[in-house]
Amino acid sequence: MKKLFSLLGLLLWIFGSAQTNTVNYTPSTAVFSNPERGFYRYTATHSGTYNSLNQNTLINYRLNNNITLIFRYFYMEEFLNAPISDAFLANVQSDFNKIRNAGLKCVIRFAYTSDENAPQKDASKAQILAHIQQLRPILQANADVISVMQAGFIGVWGEWYYTSQPEFGGWGYNQTDLTTGNNNHRKDILNAILTALPSNRMVQVRYPAFKQGSYSPTALSDSQAFSQSNLARIGHHNDCFLASATDYGTYENVSQQYPYLEQDTKFVPMGGETCKLNSPRTDCSTAMYEMAKFHWSFLNIDYFPGVIDGFTTNNCFTDIQKKLGYRFELNSAAFPQSASIGTSFPITLKITNQGYAAPYNQRTVYLILKNQTTNQIYSIPMATDPRKWLGPNQITITENLTLPANIINGSYKLYLSIPDADTNLSTRPEYAIRLANENTWEASTGYNNLNYTLNVSDALAVDTHDKIDMAIYPVPANDLINVEFDGIENYQISLFNSLGQMIKTPQSVQNSKLSIDVSNINDGLYFIEFTKDGNRDTRKIIVKH
Repeated sequence: MKKLFSLLGLLLWIFGSAQTNTVNYTPSTAVFSNPERGFYRYTATHSGTYNSLNQNTLINYRLNNNITLIFRYFYMEEFLNAPISDAFLANVQSDFNKIRNAGLKCVIRFAYTSDENAPQKDASKAQILAHIQQLRPILQANADVISVMQAGFIGVWGEWYYTSQPEFGGWGYNQTDLTTGNNNHRKDILNAILTALPSNRMVQVRYPAFKQGSYSPTALSDSQAFSQSNLARIGHHNDCFLASATDYGTYENVSQQYPYLEQDTKFVPMGGETCKLNSPRTDCSTAMYEMAKFHWSFLNIDYFPGVIDGFTTNNCFTDIQKKLGYRFELNSAAFPQSASIGTSFPITLKITNQGYAAPYNQRTVYLILKNQTTNQIYSIPMATDPRKWLGPNQITITENLTLPANIINGSYKLYLSIPDADTNLSTRPEYAIRLANENTWEASTGYNNLNYTLNVSDALAVDTHDKIDMAIYPVPANDLINVEFDGIENYQISLFNSLGQMIKTPQSVQNSKLSIDVSNINDGLYFIEFTKDGNRDTRKIIVKH
């Protein structure tokens, strides 16, 4: 009779896991913040009179203006011919601390002057390289809140044009074209910046011709993207967007560089600012067309005022606000009715990116399972890469996911989580990606509620072995937990915490008795897993000191 019920349980599980349910989701029209995208606020400081960021102002940007990015200029006039002072470096670090505390990120650029008539507009190549080495520890330590860095350093505003250095040359130096030597010196600066940053952060250059001429004339392919090579880490910024037919010299050859940039910016960050009212090119239709074509992720809301005001007057500001960067709408999802512990189960997500771009920094997508009785959370990483979720066509993601071995039977609410990749920020909801759907976002956790409940059981194990007849004591455990049953020495034994993480702690087996030292682990609920010949038995224990 026992075998009959075991077989019946197995058949019921197979039937349940084979059945799928489809959930449809309602898109949202709301304006809301999401990390590393959107309109940004401009800020600048100078070495002579350092203007520190105000943390409350930054918090207000995020909470009341739906802004998650600031641009931060660091002007270093006092260090044209000298090392960067410790006081300046401390101020830079303080700014990064405030940005992190406020839940924002930043686009950064270092330069030496904003004055076209300055007698010395930038430092020598040797001095710039020395400054980059001084900045390296700060860049490394604060990469979590650096969304992207712009090349800077060379020329007025760090825009690589008006320079005082013959090494960098070009029209902005003596009204002659850049030589091969000039480009090589500039490339040395860019390579030094790329080396100073962690390999998972990118750098934007002002002119696409420089990347084409110094690295590759061909835009990135899907196979080259996100490889962390120098080529794959160089993006683009346009600081005179829409100002003229060539955007004031941003493009040397529009017919050649437009297709290049359209392809390259699928995989690297694109952003910048406008600099002049130039109707009809600065009107909504052209602006939105080119932002979509070149995959813009961010735009300066503070400059140029006439252009930004025109977006409002002509009723496209809100649309641009929503579409800069990514905007993921979950269309539908398919889930099984049930799943068995230790086995795989299929899920399908259908997503449309209504934004101009995809995320440019790495993130992992997680399916979250929350036990409806205990509220215990289990996270399952998915293989899909949101950096490749480009619109406008619907994206179908189908994966077979495996339940954690230590998960317990029960009903689980499902969520989708796309947190920041950095461990400093991964648990902070303001750095998680919100889907553009109604009734899905949980602001307290940064999870997107999939509005589905999955039943989890060990149904597949019922036809193999009955539960092991064992004794577990004491309950709760203080220093040692003991487990006794015949043949225990033939089992693989693992201890997990309630998050599903394996705990390494001393244990010994002798005379059919297992003793686990729990004296140095925290109070709480734990799971001991016994595995042999593909069969598994998991038991709960409580540790209380």
